[in-house]
Amino acid sequence: MASSNGGQHSPQRTLIVSKSGAKEDHTFDSYIEKLKDPHCKQPYVVMHPVLLKPIFCSHCRRWVRQEDLSTPAKDRLSSDSPADIEQELPVRRANDLALEGRSCLSCAQEICKMTRYLQDPAPASWGGDTPLHQAAVSRNLPIFCHLITLVGKENGGHGLAVLALRKTNDRKETALHVAIRTGDRDMVELMLWVDPQLAQIECHDTSAIYLAVSLGRKDIAEALHDASSATCSVVSYSGPSDQNALHAAVLHGGAMTKEVLRWNPDLVTRQDRNGSSPLHFAVSVVQGPYVVVTLCGKRHVYGEKNQPTRQLLDADSSMAYREDNEGLFPVHIAAMGNHTVSILILLRRCPGCMGLRDRQGRTLLHVAVQNKASIVVRGVCESERFAPILNIRDKDGNTALHLAVDAQDIWMVCVLLRNRAVCLELSNMKGQTALDVAKSRIRQGFFYAGNPDKEIYKTLVTLGAKHGTLNWDRLVKNRIPQPGGPKADDDEHARKEADKLLEKEESDKLTSSTQTLGIGSVLIATVTFGASFALPGGNIADGSPTLAGKWYFDAFVVANTLAFICSSAAIVGLMYSGMAMVTLPFRRFHFNTSLFFASSSVTCLTAAFALGIYLLLAPVARSTAILICAICPLVLIYKNMEFLRGRALVSVPMRRRRGFRVWLVSTARLVLFGLVVELWPFAVIFGWAGHLRQRRHG
Repeated sequence: MASSNGGQHSPQRTLIVSKSGAKEDHTFDSYIEKLKDPHCKQPYVVMHPVLLKPIFCSHCRRWVRQEDLSTPAKDRLSSDSPADIEQELPVRRANDLALEGRSCLSCAQEICKMTRYLQDPAPASWGGDTPLHQAAVSRNLPIFCHLITLVGKENGGHGLAVLALRKTNDRKETALHVAIRTGDRDMVELMLWVDPQLAQIECHDTSAIYLAVSLGRKDIAEALHDASSATCSVVSYSGPSDQNALHAAVLHGGAMTKEVLRWNPDLVTRQDRNGSSPLHFAVSVVQGPYVVVTLCGKRHVYGEKNQPTRQLLDADSSMAYREDNEGLFPVHIAAMGNHTVSILILLRRCPGCMGLRDRQGRTLLHVAVQNKASIVVRGVCESERFAPILNIRDKDGNTALHLAVDAQDIWMVCVLLRNRAVCLELSNMKGQTALDVAKSRIRQGFFYAGNPDKEIYKTLVTLGAKHGTLNWDRLVKNRIPQPGGPKADDDEHARKEADKLLEKEESDKLTSSTQTLGIGSVLIATVTFGASFALPGGNIADGSPTLAGKWYFDAFVVANTLAFICSSAAIVGLMYSGMAMVTLPFRRFHFNTSLFFASSSVTCLTAAFALGIYLLLAPVARSTAILICAICPLVLIYKNMEFLRGRALVSVPMRRRRGFRVWLVSTARLVLFGLVVELWPFAVIFGWAGHLRQRRHG
């Protein structure tokens, strides 16, 4: 019997098994004919081995051994009159068409009769899903076999089964698309056995092969390709937005990519609606497994033969020089994604990729800096092979250093500055050097000194960066309106309004900061005040402290007292800095002073806590007491984390650009100043305790 798909027969497949378990080669037509043959010697044949086993049908509430499809089974609707059936049909469709729990032949016969052998449209409330869609969703292979067999045995035979399989739901998906999504390979093969050209039907421009590849189901994709190839039909690899199966394959590793390339190598040159080729997709994701080893200053990637990027370049290396609609080459996409391995593979096969520039004149280093791809930036700066692109300027005249400074990323700036080949004096189209850009990015007003804008500016100045031809004092002078003339008056008025707005913002900023700092200062003052009257170890009968006379007790008292004094001084200063009636310069002064005293009070409180614990535990658990005293300074390290991080970042660039001696002197001076500012309470605490101990012993 000829099929309805252009007069071609279904391909031969070993899918039919007899009751004894012997496999027979049949097309769908010959399978149906054998079921209809009353002289068939075999007791019966079934479409899949799963039908040979007893199955529990939840709808019929019994275990069912699948009946011979050539023998009529009990019809559950036979007792109903046609009028009753027509009257109850909407109710039955709402309640009985669902396949949940159905698995026997009787249920399949009932569904076929109610839907005119799957030719009636599906209820809209189900999203247009036919019983075959439901069978695919629930992976109900027995009911699918029964349904398609019953449809094939009716008048119309194969053609009727093909029409049922090609019905789409509201999402324009056939049952094949649903089976691919659920990953049921057996059901997919059965559908292709009935209709080999079913894979050519697209859902929203998405072919079945693309769908299987995008889900990483290589086995299903191979079955779809083999079925399409067996009928000598054109295989569809199309996907959404003009993509193809190779775009999806590169996202699932080298095995999938290699298979799709074997099917159609021409897919490597196809670009989607955005102009992206499969190579653009391949370099945009992390692929593995691979090992990167650095030998003799060069990085080698082991395992790159299994990388989709390498496989695509082997198929057509010219795609490395093909840009997308935004002018981005694959090497730019790899830099955006922070994928160093993809860049190494591209440069090994196509060395000219290193100098490629997009429509904005950006190299891979520009793109990596703008997207904060730290691994790529570090790899470029540490390799000598990238020296030619370190100082390339884009269409605006900006180098990678300009962009890093403008992005306020101090880590990125310091990584670039580690390479002495990075020039500090290059100017952009506006005449700005990197130092000019850093200065222009410093926000006006009162801000934390450790903010990136100020740290970057100080770092560039320390490393000897210079201003460009832009004359800053001339620029400031030009901003001041000259007396006389309506334009000057308008500018003067605008400047005054801007100054008032800035002053209000500064006042609000100080008020908010004062409240936050005040809470911590008050808490420290409260804790230290209570500790002064509840000394560790308690008091003896005459009221004197039990542990008095020990040097660490004296140190505890001094630390607690100093913490109270510093926190109280911080509170007094915050009272002035929070008053709007005080002018801004005085408010800033009092806030800075309060910040110093509040920081010192934290140091004193940490010392007091450690000494108090030592007083109590030293007689009975000396090791634990020493351990606690060693852990407590972690608070001080965290308090100065930003300072330490900044010094660590600047250390390497300064040593490479200014020399070891300058770096040593500068670092020693900063460290010494920081130690004095942060640790002066320890000098007071232990100095006074030592003085009292010496006097006591004397």
